[in-house]
Amino acid sequence: MIRWLRRVALTLVAFYLVALGTLYAAQDSLIFPGWDGPSPQMVATVPGIAEVAVPGPDGVSLRGWYRPADPDQPTIIFFHGNAGFQWHKLPPLAARGYGLLLVSYRGFSGNPGTPSEAGLMADARSTLAHAAALGIAPSETVLYGESLGTGVAARMALEPGAWRALILDAPYTSIAERAAEMYPIFPIRTMIQAEFDTLSIIDRIDTPLLILHGTDDFVIPVDHGRTLLAAAADPKDAIWIEGGSHFLPPAVIADGIAAFLTRTPPV
Repeated sequence: MIRWLRRVALTLVAFYLVALGTLYAAQDSLIFPGWDGPSPQMVATVPGIAEVAVPGPDGVSLRGWYRPADPDQPTIIFFHGNAGFQWHKLPPLAARGYGLLLVSYRGFSGNPGTPSEAGLMADARSTLAHAAALGIAPSETVLYGESLGTGVAARMALEPGAWRALILDAPYTSIAERAAEMYPIFPIRTMIQAEFDTLSIIDRIDTPLLILHGTDDFVIPVDHGRTLLAAAADPKDAIWIEGGSHFLPPAVIADGIAAFLTRTPPV
């Protein structure tokens, strides 16, 4: 019996180590599964938007999509999620006259390069530089992060500039924390390479903050959004969408953004 139990224990340990190694090796593909970009039919649903080439780091170009703002309206810069962007959110925002700029990261939408935390931050800074070259001032710029992109948007809010607002749509406290919740039997926090730790910086952000989160989000639980809101500095607000999943209603988002921007006028 003892020999059999030892054999079973060794087998379980072997399976655990194989699973651990597989998870470690696959972490980049899990965090950055990729996106082909919007189809022409999707692009056509947003009036005034067109594809643009954005100068990226190291002389490469990044695919982006830009709609100029109507007079006296801000421009929203989007930092998309790990599998792309929920494009259907854009038409109601365009209908309100907002400028829209969405630039895909390296390794997404046919862009060269391999995604990484540092790489996505570099691409995001290139996006901000492109907006500045278009004449869009920080005071006219709303930073909008969706899912994975919330960690990027939050980091960009610490870049020099008095930004108009920061919007975090289905945010996480950190990728390491969320991954640890999903894989509790593994030492995730010591093995993950892309942390995207928003909680550690949220109290240093002085840009007006709006968090959007569905209470039934199965991808990133709403507790993450609530924790970030509690830790954030004022001014801040949140819209908790009862029964909402990871895919929030576009009209609710557009109305919530408009109301928030009205309550928090430019400095």
